[in-house]
Amino acid sequence: MNRRIHTFRLLMLLPLLAFFTQAGAQAQYQFQVTKASGKQIVPTPAGGIYYALPKTLFKVRLVLEQVKEIPGPFAAYATKYLGTTDYIKAGKVYYRLLSVKVAPVTVADPAQVFYVRFPEDRSSKEIRKFALRLNSDGVLTGFGPAPEPEKKDSRTSISPKGGSSEMYVFSDYRKRFDMQAGYTRAQKVDTIVRKITIDTVTIKRFLYKTGWVNLTEDQRAEDAAKQIKNIRTSRFNLLTGYQEVNYGKGIRYMDEELQKMEHEYMVLFLGREYRQMVVRSFVFDPEKNALSGKLLQFTDAEGNTQLLNIKVRIVNAMTKVAGEKTTGPDALFYRIPVKAVVSVGNGDHPFYSDTFEVPQLGEVTTVPVREQTHLRLSPKTGALMGIDKQ
Repeated sequence: MNRRIHTFRLLMLLPLLAFFTQAGAQAQYQFQVTKASGKQIVPTPAGGIYYALPKTLFKVRLVLEQVKEIPGPFAAYATKYLGTTDYIKAGKVYYRLLSVKVAPVTVADPAQVFYVRFPEDRSSKEIRKFALRLNSDGVLTGFGPAPEPEKKDSRTSISPKGGSSEMYVFSDYRKRFDMQAGYTRAQKVDTIVRKITIDTVTIKRFLYKTGWVNLTEDQRAEDAAKQIKNIRTSRFNLLTGYQEVNYGKGIRYMDEELQKMEHEYMVLFLGREYRQMVVRSFVFDPEKNALSGKLLQFTDAEGNTQLLNIKVRIVNAMTKVAGEKTTGPDALFYRIPVKAVVSVGNGDHPFYSDTFEVPQLGEVTTVPVREQTHLRLSPKTGALMGIDKQ
């Protein structure tokens, strides 16, 4: 009877022994990962470290051409003396979008930072060894004792938050209307006739009085138009051999100088146009509840206001993946990233569009680790790239 009871007790204890043995074998590390909340972590003898998952920011570089139109001083007389209506009637400044460049930048995600509490050594015989691999930004790149050489991240660095601006001058603002600095006064000669009568003879005596008068704007414009006509006549005579002299290469030089003079007189009527390149840089941080943003507002050549926006559209939404906010012992958080189309433009026809990986728009879940488990995580997306068990 006692032997049967003893045998029965042994049969009852075997499953419990197997369970605890298996649990002891699996509880190789017993480290705990919790999400950082900003509160002070209670210190332990073993200590711990923080690690983060990566996210992607987008550095947007816009190149615009700024055009500044200045009417000429004789613009009101362009139709009267030149017979044209194609001239700058009023001063204005407008822009043309030349190019858009979007570059992804990988940084540590401050919203996905975790604290790893190291396992406690219960005895000198029980040595718990494990290894976490992080890059220079504190982003988790792997788990396990096997080291992996880090590849240099070729992504561009970011500028300070907000927009920056650069300007490259195409034309010289100091060059105004050179031919305007001409004569503004003209010499006026008055003829005075004196009649002298001696007996029956009348003698006329002419006296000339010279003075200076101010030219009106109309007269100055007429004089500039005459100069344009004279320059064109001189060019015609030069090119048709009126002087009958072979100037050789000098003809080309003289013709170019006459063209420059004609241009300077023409801008007195038609106006000047200055062009320069403006470069603006922005940093956009896409989130699930903020997939678009305003970049820049400018005026085009027609006077319409153009608004440049950046929009992010998820291509492969992970709707079937449930995210994890907590984890058990010996488990790590990692990302399941998604791809998204990033476009820059105004309305339904973007000026720029391309596809990028945007990890923060995906889901965060967990992966358990056991004895001799090696994990490889992408430093750019936080995705699980491989898991090895030996």
